[in-house]
Amino acid sequence: MQLFDDKTICSDCLASEKLLTSSYNMAITECANDQLRRDFMTVYHDEQNCLKAVWDIMHARGWYQLDMASQQEIAQLQQRLQQEQIQLQQGGMIGGQMGMTPQMGGGIPQYRV
Repeated sequence: MQLFDDKTICSDCLASEKLLTSSYNMAITECANDQLRRDFMTVYHDEQNCLKAVWDIMHARGWYQLDMASQQEIAQLQQRLQQEQIQLQQGGMIGGQMGMTPQMGGGIPQYRV
């Protein structure tokens, strides 16, 4: 029987919470029934709180390090988001791909701003 250390267990919990919140977010977005949508939102918020609690533990113990964003990186991200907002307002974004660029690995980089 293989034993897992606290860091491995927390990392698995964090990954699971990220998947759960992502799944509930999709369910909320696609739900046509208002009561079911509210129920999904309640569970989603609970899962977000769990995710934050796990993240806080990992960060406090040094198991989840964040790179500090430089002023240049912040400015570049702000500029890109402003451009995407303009494209959205002009109807130029298709298929919900806003923010999904290869440089970002498919999501928002992990920076403390």
